[in-house]
Amino acid sequence: MTEQFDGLVDMSDLNRRPPDQLRQLFLSRALAALAVHEVTGLDRKESAACVIDGFDDEGIDAVAVNPEAPQVWIIQAKWSGKGEATFDNNAVRALSKGLKRLIRGEYERFNKKLQSMVPDLESALTSAHVQISIVPALAGDQGMPPGVRRELEELQSEYNDPEDMLRVEPLFLKDFMGAIRAGLDDPKVDLKARMPDFRFHADPYLAYYGTLAADQVADWYKKNRNRLFKRNIRYPLGLTKINSELVDSVIRNPENFWYFHNGITVLCDSLRVGPRGDLELSGASVVNGAQTVASLYAAAERNAESVAKARISVRIISLEDTPRKFDRQVTISTNTQHGVVERDFRALEPAQERLRVEFGVVLNKIYILKRGEKLLQPADGCDMEEAALALAAANPDVKMSFLAKSEMSQLWKDGTYNRLFGSRDARKIWRAVCLVREVRAALRSIQRDLEGRAALFADQGGYLVSHLVFQQLRAWDSCPEEKWDELLTQVSMAVETAIRWSMHAIDNLYGGNSMVSGVFRTAQRYESVVESAITGALSGSQPPELSPDYKAEVRERRARQTNAVTVIVDAGAIKETTRLEFRPIVAPERKALGEWLREDPRRGAATWVEQKPKALLWEYDGKLYSPSALVMEMFRAANKPGPKAIQGTRRWFVPGEGSLVEIADKIRDAAAE
Repeated sequence: MTEQFDGLVDMSDLNRRPPDQLRQLFLSRALAALAVHEVTGLDRKESAACVIDGFDDEGIDAVAVNPEAPQVWIIQAKWSGKGEATFDNNAVRALSKGLKRLIRGEYERFNKKLQSMVPDLESALTSAHVQISIVPALAGDQGMPPGVRRELEELQSEYNDPEDMLRVEPLFLKDFMGAIRAGLDDPKVDLKARMPDFRFHADPYLAYYGTLAADQVADWYKKNRNRLFKRNIRYPLGLTKINSELVDSVIRNPENFWYFHNGITVLCDSLRVGPRGDLELSGASVVNGAQTVASLYAAAERNAESVAKARISVRIISLEDTPRKFDRQVTISTNTQHGVVERDFRALEPAQERLRVEFGVVLNKIYILKRGEKLLQPADGCDMEEAALALAAANPDVKMSFLAKSEMSQLWKDGTYNRLFGSRDARKIWRAVCLVREVRAALRSIQRDLEGRAALFADQGGYLVSHLVFQQLRAWDSCPEEKWDELLTQVSMAVETAIRWSMHAIDNLYGGNSMVSGVFRTAQRYESVVESAITGALSGSQPPELSPDYKAEVRERRARQTNAVTVIVDAGAIKETTRLEFRPIVAPERKALGEWLREDPRRGAATWVEQKPKALLWEYDGKLYSPSALVMEMFRAANKPGPKAIQGTRRWFVPGEGSLVEIADKIRDAAAE
């Protein structure tokens, strides 16, 4: 691994360690990077950038994200030069703690190595369909003790109610040896298969086609993982909704799998075929059907017997006598699809054309039907998709707003589509759109005052909150035109009421540590929260107060009362020239400053100076600031509107010791004892 990751894995935080210790730590981090490469298919440099091992890693050695899928991999590596590494219960607990912090959005608890991943993490973890994989990466083949397996199963059960969101995918020494032998940059994959019904196409280039038992294809993935897709334009996207349906299809009805799926295309450098259909492929790569292959493997893990009964069409093309770049041409051609979805067909219906005309004549607004067309300004009108989402939130049936959040494609199905658009005129549709926009604006404003799980809910729950607001403002579609603007002024209060009742419902139904995005994974959970929140909102009772942990104002006030700089300087608790890291706490801060901070590492760094109150020397401009004044200066320098007041002592961290507030609290606690 030295050859593969030397110079790529960041070791700058360990410069003062003895050489022998440094060597062991490098190998551990290199193992984590190799694990990232194995499960994601990222190249060596990208894999090494995913390693966060060090101070404030919260028990996690590497994190990788595919926001498109969405999928998150959490890796903890155990190195042993003797090949005897194993996992223990302490490792599981440390990893579990880090996982909880990620799910709660407590990114500030992690070191600067994670901070660049936060936008992608936030995108993935706020998705109702996120798949999280825990990857114990062990330089050993002893497996894991029964007690550790039980703890991992308990961790899975904690997050897999009601769906299979969290998976455990251990990697052992044999997996890493296979990856290194195949080569990390240009892996050599050799495959075997039996295709008794094979046929061949000889002119102008040799190809074989036929069917394989699906368990053979699943086994290809088990042995080779993402090395199998090196020539493909993308790696598997994880268990997306389509892929999940494929898994369910092969398990429920394996005999019909061949009829319902297109099959896969494999390229190989050379091919040998025996008289009975025994195939040997050298230098093979699946260039079309990566999602199908990975899904068959996932299905085999659940029900190997069903997968063995299924068959799949396979086309194998030998590259031995093909012209240069022929492999690339095949890959691009077999993956180029012009996706026509059900929404596109709805745009052709007379009813939608009627609405387009009505928007123009009655409202002087634009109603866009086809994908790709854009409005110059939102106030000019809306498109058909925004209209459908707004009508779903407005519908009295809570299932509609669930579909808007979690399964939008279902809105265009016959029954659902007719319920949304059946009797709607342009004015009511436009009102629904305007009201949802008003809700989103109110959520953005309120979110600045929220932290923790409530902030995550405000970010993810736009359609749920919109549905609750429609239920509170029931006169929205019958309100006289002259009173419409007055009705919109009630939205902000209705949104706050909706958030407070919703968080009360989530905490009561699923616990104060539950994953907020779990509410949006199944209709059952979603409906339970909405039903409880609507009952409360319409009861006339005062909405329950949010937990102090959800209120930014409360936590800021606590930090202000700490007088952290004074306490720390008086105690001499931080050495002069100690380097500090800036870490945003809430989503609006991350959105405002994230990209600006990534452009220049000096912007998020300062050194400690033992003086009050200007104890931070900002590396970016070489000037002294108090922690809070420096944060306000950062907003100004980034040309972003900042808050009226902010407690910088919560946002400046000494790696391995905590924020300035936490350090001051420890000093006080020690003095009290």
